[in-house]
Amino acid sequence: MSIVESADSTGDTARVALITGATAGMGLEIARQLAAKGLKVVIGARDVERGDSVVTELREGGDVVALALDVTDSAGVSQAAIRLAGEIGRLDVLINNAGIARDQHKRPTETTLQDFRETYETNVFGVAMVTNAFLPLLMKSEDGRVINQSALLGSHSMTARMEPPLVKLNWLAYNSSKAALNSLTLEYAKHLRETSVKVYATSPGQVATALNGYRAGGVTPAEGAEVAVRLATLDPAPTSGGFWGPAGRLDW
Repeated sequence: MSIVESADSTGDTARVALITGATAGMGLEIARQLAAKGLKVVIGARDVERGDSVVTELREGGDVVALALDVTDSAGVSQAAIRLAGEIGRLDVLINNAGIARDQHKRPTETTLQDFRETYETNVFGVAMVTNAFLPLLMKSEDGRVINQSALLGSHSMTARMEPPLVKLNWLAYNSSKAALNSLTLEYAKHLRETSVKVYATSPGQVATALNGYRAGGVTPAEGAEVAVRLATLDPAPTSGGFWGPAGRLDW
């Protein structure tokens, strides 16, 4: 079934938002909240069956469709961009939400090369690959936005203070991948500064999701999703190149 055939035709003129890793956790909550605000939401899903299940779950609350998208598969990313361009023809918001953490129970000296490779493939290389693939569609929007899900652990200024709790969360591959993602965010913001596309990074707080084994973090997925949802929908859009948390702008 095509994206168009599976969509609610009433949302044909709505702003379109694509969310990677949107079948669970915070990505799912971002999708739910954006759909409730009237956006046409495209669920980026590695597992097509799970993506279809999410569409069924959320459709009563808005216009939601699924798109097969594995951010580590270059051919698949290109095909997803072609499909979205052909079947919907526009994109206003890209939320790079897919992320993994392979070393949260390891000391830095225990982190393996494989940990680094897998973490960076999703958290950094995948973000760049997806952004590049969908940027031509975003450039057609009068108000295009790219939102990268980062973390306070990627902030050099915050971690350099050596203060709790960040000083105890010494995850070499994950933390450095988020620092790289922050740098990537700034580079895209500079590159696109004279266009209609704005680029942001977000830190939702310590959210209990599959990423951390659902350990209690004091922030629910629904609460964590609010930062990205706000950046996706604020009118007018904030200045490009910002790093945002629940309480406002953060230090890089």
